[in-house]
Amino acid sequence: MKVSPLGLSLAVAAASAPLASSEGCYPAHVAGTDYKAGDKVSFNSTNYQCIWGYETVCKETAPTGGISAAWSNAGACSGTASVPPPPPPTAKPTPPLWEKTGCPAAYAAGTEYPDGTTVSHNGIVYKCRGFGSGSNWCGKDGYEPGVDLNWGMAWEQLGSCSGQIAPTASPTVPANAPGCPAQYDPEAEYAPGEMTAIGVMVYECKPAWPLSQYCNVYAPDNEQGGPLGWNKIGGCDGTIAPTASPVHAGTDSGGCNHPYRESDLATYKAGVRVESNGFIFECVSDIHASKYCSQLAYAPGGIYWSMGWKKIGWCDGTLAPTKSPSATPSLAPSASPSAEPSLTPSSSPSLKPSAAPSDAPSLKPSAEPSLKPSAAPS
Repeated sequence: MKVSPLGLSLAVAAASAPLASSEGCYPAHVAGTDYKAGDKVSFNSTNYQCIWGYETVCKETAPTGGISAAWSNAGACSGTASVPPPPPPTAKPTPPLWEKTGCPAAYAAGTEYPDGTTVSHNGIVYKCRGFGSGSNWCGKDGYEPGVDLNWGMAWEQLGSCSGQIAPTASPTVPANAPGCPAQYDPEAEYAPGEMTAIGVMVYECKPAWPLSQYCNVYAPDNEQGGPLGWNKIGGCDGTIAPTASPVHAGTDSGGCNHPYRESDLATYKAGVRVESNGFIFECVSDIHASKYCSQLAYAPGGIYWSMGWKKIGWCDGTLAPTKSPSATPSLAPSASPSAEPSLTPSSSPSLKPSAAPSDAPSLKPSAEPSLKPSAAPS
């Protein structure tokens, strides 16, 4: 039996096309519905089944009849199919309770969270991972803890929680507590070892670098960042008695050194002193740390100034000029030695020979030889 080319083409097309569905048409596709893998819909008298369960692909892609990675063509349809309701979603297992009682502050989208910050979201506690540099993804779009695809890159799940964390008790101030230093000012710059207070609690900026740099980044009472740069000293009462007026330190002769200038960066070496905002700063003597003095990012008064500079003290006015050179010559003339030796010997003989010994022997022996041997033969 001979098959015509046209008949063969029709047979191939019929074999490759989706078969008509005998179940009737599934519920009509509704744009924006959160379809999951396995859900069945109809569109333009054709049945489709969602085959992509990753995120919201079927929700965002309509079954148009063309090639689709989200929908499978189940064939033409007519009438109404009996589609059982989808099974209820499987509940996510609840992780065990975290180490503390109660939930920390709720997660708020768009908030900048310091490294190590704990938040609660949908009854689960998460900790901001961070990278140790203060930069992280915890407050960025697309990293909502427990929800977005890449949330695990920004957050660490610590466990479940319920209720609220009980507030800490107010600090107890002893009867003999010392006076309080100045209250913390977020606009101020704090040097290593400097004290401040929040209410009746005293904090000290850690004296050692690099931890002291965090004093100008985090407030002492910041739950996560405060302990990085501050030591909690204890309670205080009243105010500290005022100290004497500061002594202008600058240099031994008083006054301010040459002002700090960006154009002079190359000249700033160990031991160099400059003036900035009424203070004298000296480039540290350490061979490595002194390299920071010639970099603008570590300028005196900036966030990282203490890495290369040390603050000497206040200054006022300018340094006194050095003395002018004397115009009167000294009484004793300065003797310049002659480039050539003199021909006339000095009147008094020197204690040392005037010439080096000759390498050549003298023309005559220094003594006549004896006629007899100098010793008996052995």
